[in-house]
Amino acid sequence: MENLNNNIELNVGLLWFSAVITLFMFLGTVTDKTRSRPFMKCFSALLATNILMIIGESGLWIFGGSLDNIPILKLCAFISFGLGAVLEVLYAYCLIGFVRERQKISWKYAKVIAVIGAVYLCIVVISLFNGMLFDFDSNGYYVDGEYYFIVRFLDFIILLLEIFTVIRFWKILTLKGTISLLSFSVLPLLTMTLISCWDPTPLYMATTVSLLLIYMLFRGELTRQLSEKEIQLVEKNRELAQKERLITENRISTMISQIQPHFIYNTLGTIHQLCLEQPEKAAELTRSFSQYLRGNFSELNNSVPIRFSQELNHIKCYMSIEQVRFPDIQTEYDLKAEDFNLPALSVQPLVENAVKHGLMGLESGGKITVSTYETDTDYCVCVKDNGVGFDKTAFYDKKKHIGIENIRERLTAMCGGTLTVDSVLGKGTTAVITIPKEEAI
Repeated sequence: MENLNNNIELNVGLLWFSAVITLFMFLGTVTDKTRSRPFMKCFSALLATNILMIIGESGLWIFGGSLDNIPILKLCAFISFGLGAVLEVLYAYCLIGFVRERQKISWKYAKVIAVIGAVYLCIVVISLFNGMLFDFDSNGYYVDGEYYFIVRFLDFIILLLEIFTVIRFWKILTLKGTISLLSFSVLPLLTMTLISCWDPTPLYMATTVSLLLIYMLFRGELTRQLSEKEIQLVEKNRELAQKERLITENRISTMISQIQPHFIYNTLGTIHQLCLEQPEKAAELTRSFSQYLRGNFSELNNSVPIRFSQELNHIKCYMSIEQVRFPDIQTEYDLKAEDFNLPALSVQPLVENAVKHGLMGLESGGKITVSTYETDTDYCVCVKDNGVGFDKTAFYDKKKHIGIENIRERLTAMCGGTLTVDSVLGKGTTAVITIPKEEAI
């Protein structure tokens, strides 16, 4: 078989062809938005290293034949040999990084190869001064050094370790991934059969072909991951839309549950009676009633928490209406915290429940206390009455407590809050809203 090492044009042409292919892959990688992924960073460096190695090897062919070029030839040899060690280490980290995209594994396999690569690189540096790995004859041509076999031995060990690592994780990599990644080690091993007649150009060509296979593997994997992310994004948007719809429905349900016909009829009846007896008080009650209705209806379009001060105004508006009808009801406000947000119509319905289901059961009077306070982690709103209370051990029918359940759902959905209700029959009821501080600002 013809010794192709004598054909400079063929070798340089094939080397530069490999460099151009690698360059296109490198440009495709560094301009891609996924280049920030750890294994893609290693792969970009891997491609760049392969290009520089090819340039170094080409220099040995182009500048050989002149003793004046020995310094340049030594530099080219150092680039070719030294970056060979770097190439193997980068591939090891790229391989482990790719596997870790699917399952967290140790970096120890890459670290072992990195240690061998560091030894390899040190020997290359030493060879610049003593020619143990590479040297140049009297005509200025490259020749293998006396200890060139060390290169082959270390290459062989590293390639075997890489093969072992790929096979070790073949179940994670799938068949396609295993074949593509094995090519980086297997193809160069196959080129060793051509050493006697053609070396090392086939090695660089084999490395480039394997990099092309790995490039296609990585592109396919990134495309798959991108598709999965798009599906997850669509699903997340669907869940958010459903959550928003639920919040809207609950706001409407709460608003409707608060404006019961009997409350409207009773309030209008009171206004009518006051118009005949106390016109000025009738005007004041009409203003309070209109503010109450406006406050309820305006929440139909309110999808974000409001300041507690707004909710407090709505509570006072409601109580001003009820106290016209039931003047013996007492209302007390103990506000130790006000600078926080909460869902609209989350406290006022609790006050209304206290009036309807707590105080209305008494023969007369009754007291409602609205208090606020804060802990290290939460803001709390407490609505307490001294009404008739109820038996907590009795069956709790959610269908009969739609307003309470809606408040709970809106608190959870809008600010991660909670609502607890405690009652003692004959003594009264206490409702406490708790809102995490990180959600209440």
